[in-house]
Amino acid sequence: MRTITILIALAASLLAGCATPIPLNTLRYEQPMKVSSTKEATVVVVSGAVRGAAGSYLMPVGGIFIPMSSGPNPMLQFNAVDQQAFAESLRAELVRNGVLRVAAPDTAMARDLKVQVIFAQTYHNPNFQEYVLDVVAEMTGGKEPALRQYRVVSSEKDSTWEKWNTNAYQGKAKAARLLLEKLIPDIASYVAAP
Repeated sequence: MRTITILIALAASLLAGCATPIPLNTLRYEQPMKVSSTKEATVVVVSGAVRGAAGSYLMPVGGIFIPMSSGPNPMLQFNAVDQQAFAESLRAELVRNGVLRVAAPDTAMARDLKVQVIFAQTYHNPNFQEYVLDVVAEMTGGKEPALRQYRVVSSEKDSTWEKWNTNAYQGKAKAARLLLEKLIPDIASYVAAP
C-alpha cells in the first residue's frame, strides 16, 4: 500500500512538471492604435544578463514531505532565444497595427528609425515561475532620440491563485505580453512625434 502511494506521488510530481512551451514569436497586441505611418524601422534586441534563483519545494512521499531544492535552470530562464522570439512578435505587431510599414531586424539597410530593445537583465524566480525583466528601449531617427526604461514582473496582474498555478512557459508568455503592452504605445508615440 505504501509503495503504491509513493508511486502515485512520484507520477503526480512528474506530470505536474510537464508543460507545453508557448511560442513567444506569435504574441498579439490587441489594443486599438491611433498611430499609422509609412515609416520603416530597424528593430533589434540586445541581450544582457540572464539570471535565475535556486528553488525549493516540498515533495510529498507517503505521509511526509521531503524538502527538495534545485538550482537555476537555463532553459526556464527568459534567455537570449526567448528575447529574439519576443523581438519577432514586436516587429510583426508594429507592422500589423500600422505603426510602421516595415520593421526589420537587419541593421545593414538605412531606415527612417532605429529601435533597440536592450534586455539589461532578466531574472527567473522558480518558486512562483515569476519573471522580472529590466528593459531599456532606445529610439533614434526622430526629431530627438528617446530612451525608456521598463521593469516588468510577470505576476503583476495575477491573483494569488494564478501565481500558484503558473508554469514556467506561462510565466514567460505573461512577461512578454506585459512588455509588449508597454513597448508598443511608446514606440507609436515616438513614430507619431513631429
